[in-house]
Formats: sequence, C-alpha cells, structure tokens
Amino acid sequence: MTTPTYTHRDLSRLLGVSETTVKSYRSKFPGFLPVAREGKPVRLHPEALEVCRRIRDHFAEGLTIHQTAERLRGEFKEYPLARRLAAAGRQAPGMGLGADLDARLETLVQAQEQVRRRMEQMEAEVRNLAAMETASKGLVLELLQEFRAARAEPARPAAAAPSTAAQPGAAAGGTVLTARKIVTVHGQAGQEASYVLGREPKPEQPFAPPALPGEDFLDLPAVIRSDKGEFLALPGGQSIARLVELLRLQGGGQPSWFAEGPETWVCEVPLGPALTRELFFERTTTPRGNRVGLFRRMRVLSGPDVSEFDTAALQGFFRDLRLQLS
Repeated sequence: MTTPTYTHRDLSRLLGVSETTVKSYRSKFPGFLPVAREGKPVRLHPEALEVCRRIRDHFAEGLTIHQTAERLRGEFKEYPLARRLAAAGRQAPGMGLGADLDARLETLVQAQEQVRRRMEQMEAEVRNLAAMETASKGLVLELLQEFRAARAEPARPAAAAPSTAAQPGAAAGGTVLTARKIVTVHGQAGQEASYVLGREPKPEQPFAPPALPGEDFLDLPAVIRSDKGEFLALPGGQSIARLVELLRLQGGGQPSWFAEGPETWVCEVPLGPALTRELFFERTTTPRGNRVGLFRRMRVLSGPDVSEFDTAALQGFFRDLRLQLS
C-alpha cells in the first residue's frame, strides 16, 4: 500500500490550524519537513503530520524555536539536505518570495482580525451612547416637570420649632430632640415662607469598599489547564498582576477586583464605555506542589449582552498571549 503524503491543506485540516501556520512550521523547521514531491500543491513526507502535531504542542507549552528543535531531534529524523536547500532558497534572489508572501498574508490576517474587534467595540460604544442620550433626554424632561410643579405649589409655613427640652417619655426611649433654627423670609407681596435649617448627620456608607487581593495572590504565576490536564504558564512565569496589566494596556481603564470565594477572585477590565472583560482566577496547587493562579474562566460584557468563552476559545486566547510574549 502506498504511504500517504500530505499537502499544507491536508495538515491544516487534520491539525485544526491555518495553512499559514503549517507553512510557518515548514519555514522554521525545514530539516524535519522535507518535500516528498514538488509541484502544485507541494506534498510533504508521511512523518509531516506527527512532526507538525508535535510542533503545535511544543509551541502551546511556550517553548521557543530552539527548544522545539531540540525536542524534535530526539523524536524524529532530521534531513540536513532539506535544511540546506531551504537556507539556500532564502538567500537566493527571488527564492524567498513564497515565505515572504506567507508572512505578509499572516500579518494581513492579524490586522484584519484587530480591525474586526475594534469595529465591534466601536459599535458597542455607539449603541451605549445612543442609550445614554435617550436616558438623558428623559431625565431632563422629568426634572423640568418637577421644577414647574414646585414653582406652582404655594409655599407652606413651617411648623413650630421643637422644644429643646426632652418630651415626656423621650428618656425612656433613649431619644433627645434638639431645636433647629427657623428662618422666615418676607416677600414684596406680603407672602411669607419659612425654612428649617439644620445640620443632618452624615449618612453612613451602605457598603464597605471592596477588598483587593493580596500581593501573595497577585504574584502567583498565571497558568491555564490544557486538555491533557497540564498546567501551562506564560513565558517567564508571568504573574496574575502582569497578565491583567497586559490586557489592560490593550483596552485601557482601571481594573476592579471582587472576591468570589476564599481562594477565588474576579477581575473586571474595562475596554470601553460599554465593554468589560471579566477574568476569573483561582489559587491552586500543581501536582508538583507549586502554588499558581489558575486562569479558569473569561467572559465579555457588552451592555446587556454577555459572551462566555468556552474551553477551546479560552485556551486559544491564552495561547495567543504566549506566542506574543515568546
């Protein structure tokens, strides 16, 4: 039976990545992905599927190109001739046009994705501004009606000032009445209006200010759990505070923290007037005994709409952050 070979499209479909990503694997590790047959389309040797799968997994773990190459040398056969041909093709005039075009296409795709996200944010902001304008008009009309009604209502004389002496039974109830100053204003038409002036006690705050997570929590390495149950961290072991700072710089705004449990915190990162990202972190311990901050959930609030990231989307979001920091 003939051993199968693979095109870039075949590998893209089997691995769940884009063709551009597969081509980038080939340009980074040409010695492990030699061409089995030239032509259109190019077909790679039978080991290409497993090699690309391992490259994808190593990148997902945060390994660099050099570290990934060392892992591949221990798992697969390397073809030095293919590596030299790829290097010569990059150096020869006109031979690197394909790789350069792939890189430009990948950059264009990323730019289009950023434009799409920004357009969604702008649409949400416009909807929020329209809602605020409608609410403001309604509030102005309501205040105007109340003001007109207050002017039309005749002034009422104030009641007599309460006595400074305690009323009978006041001591038993533990309440002491104090006098207030009465000011009477005489109008030009002989009308009188009285006002009671007094200093009311400062109302107590109905809610205590929200607590903030301690430094020991914010300094925990931010990790995510893969489908295999492995704990994957950002390059350099970036902390929870650093992860929140990276996301805040993308959209601006000061993050807010809320305690969800003894070891669980929710961080709200505002991205716009009506757009907020919620990050859920939990303190946990890895099988090796390391204390980490597990990034276990994320959702985006756009006005009344809530978008929950499923497990695959959350892992993809975290993987993109790892690639940016590599």
